[in-house]
Amino acid sequence: MLRRRTLEQRLFVWLLGLALVPALIVLGAATWIGHGSLNWVGTLGPWTAISESGRTLLNAAQPAARRDTALAHAVERHRSELAESLVQARRWNFLGTRVLAVLPAFLLAFTFALTIAALFISRRLARELSRPIQDLASWTERIAQEQPLPPKLPAEAREVTEVQALRQSLRRAADELHLARERALQQERMRAWGEMARRVAHEMKNPLTPLRLAAHRLSALARENSALAEPLRVVDEETARLEHLAREFSLLGRPAVGPRTPVDMSELVTPLLQTDVPPHIATSQKAPASLPLVNADYNALQQALRNVLRNAVDAVQDVLGPRVDAELSLVPEGDRSCVRVALLDNGTGIPEELVQRVFEPDFTTKPRGTGLGLAIAQQNITAHDGRIAVKRRTQRGTEVVILLPVLTLSESEPERVSE
Repeated sequence: MLRRRTLEQRLFVWLLGLALVPALIVLGAATWIGHGSLNWVGTLGPWTAISESGRTLLNAAQPAARRDTALAHAVERHRSELAESLVQARRWNFLGTRVLAVLPAFLLAFTFALTIAALFISRRLARELSRPIQDLASWTERIAQEQPLPPKLPAEAREVTEVQALRQSLRRAADELHLARERALQQERMRAWGEMARRVAHEMKNPLTPLRLAAHRLSALARENSALAEPLRVVDEETARLEHLAREFSLLGRPAVGPRTPVDMSELVTPLLQTDVPPHIATSQKAPASLPLVNADYNALQQALRNVLRNAVDAVQDVLGPRVDAELSLVPEGDRSCVRVALLDNGTGIPEELVQRVFEPDFTTKPRGTGLGLAIAQQNITAHDGRIAVKRRTQRGTEVVILLPVLTLSESEPERVSE
């Protein structure tokens, strides 16, 4: 039975009409012409008249043909050809009559065949057209439910260009929505952590100040009593660590809001490799000669890169031949270009199962780590419309990739102050 689908029914009606109407018009016209002029078409009528007149002529010429041998030969030849032509005319008339007799049955069979063909083609076309539509409709449901879209299949290459373009658009939209959701979730998480961190930092700073003053006053007594030197050293180190922790807590959840200026990432990375990486760790930097600038807060980017470099330095402390490398390049990212900064180390590398957690504010693999360094780095990079990702290197170590959009013409133009 014909499936009750609007698309299939419409295709069936259109194809059936397109196939039957011209064919029926032509066959109907041929039938009407054949019925109206069968004798003329089959030449039986004209040849019957010719045979009657020819018979009269031959009978009249018969007496003269007895006296004239040539005339007798011509009369006999004409009689034979006339009889043969009349036989052929009767044969054609017989065939035409039979054709007209079976023509209605032929028209019925032809109509039935066209109907079956239209039904078959319409069903095939409906399947071919409805299948990608149904797939794309299910894709929208997957996008709404935050489920991944199916991978690209070889069969998609045989689809029409419009469907391929729509699939590509949906895949881009799904990726962009996924990134937007991740950023929104990350911003909400950072906002909650930042609010809590600022409160903790405020509560930590209140007792730290009198502790530092008390330690300073007790340092005079330590000169006279050597037994107090070691406890005072521990107090001084721990209060310094708590102050550093309080500063990091105060930075968490507070995005970079400083003035934006054109920043050369190569010039930013070079001094950091010299000041933040110990001399016993080998370093290298690769960058193209003409790397575009980025529009950023210099101090915020410096802080983000410094936090990443500190993690890299900690990761290579216990390895043989430690090194930290920086690779800068220009890469396309969607409809824009980005400066790519890759910081690589040859440490033990972070386990694959922990890669997704490295940016969580409370996550750390170091015994005395705060878990805030990469969280603050991600916060500052995201504030510049960039992205940061961590992955385990194939051979050994960790790679941190930072993408920052290049400085556009509109951003490079100085703002006009209205008088």
